[in-house]
Amino acid sequence: MTFQAIDTLRRIIPSQPSSIDSTLHIWESAVLLPLIEGPKGWEILFEVRSSALTWQPGDICFPGGHREDMDRNLSDTALRETSEELGIPQNEITLLGPLDYFYGVMGPLIYPYVGILPKDCPLTIEQDEVAELFTIPVETLLSLTPKKGKVAIGSKRLEGFPPELEDWVMQHSYDIYFYRYKERLIWGITARILTQFLERLRKSR
Repeated sequence: MTFQAIDTLRRIIPSQPSSIDSTLHIWESAVLLPLIEGPKGWEILFEVRSSALTWQPGDICFPGGHREDMDRNLSDTALRETSEELGIPQNEITLLGPLDYFYGVMGPLIYPYVGILPKDCPLTIEQDEVAELFTIPVETLLSLTPKKGKVAIGSKRLEGFPPELEDWVMQHSYDIYFYRYKERLIWGITARILTQFLERLRKSR
């Protein structure tokens, strides 16, 4: 490679906006852990996913979704999705800040945020996505100890691999958290975000 080629690269690389390689089927998403003032203190609002959804119908989640071109940043994504799913104007949601982002093993880069919903604001759920809402007091959640299970992740090598490399390959395993509250089971990504939030609360006390 010549010096001229290096100079060309210096001009080109900084001018190209970085993005996720779409061929890897990874995307950016953001969710909001919504706090709401209850009769005896702060509560966390949860959604139950619609049974009509193809991905994890009936599971418990926080409002959120894919980043869209209109979103200036990931916090915009979290606010927009929350507004759409709960029927609250974005400017009435108080954004407190981000939690640590992480990679979901099924594809998304997940950026969680914490925010406060307006008190006594009527909620109008997006029925195509949300079946119902419920809240749990923060103090109750702090008193719970989640169960932990493990999931093993592997890959299957398909066409194009040399025969001696065609096999299942185990990549790694990771912990899954489970919270039981009455008849509710909170697990997966939602439980991971919840755990991170509760751990920060405990450390601050």
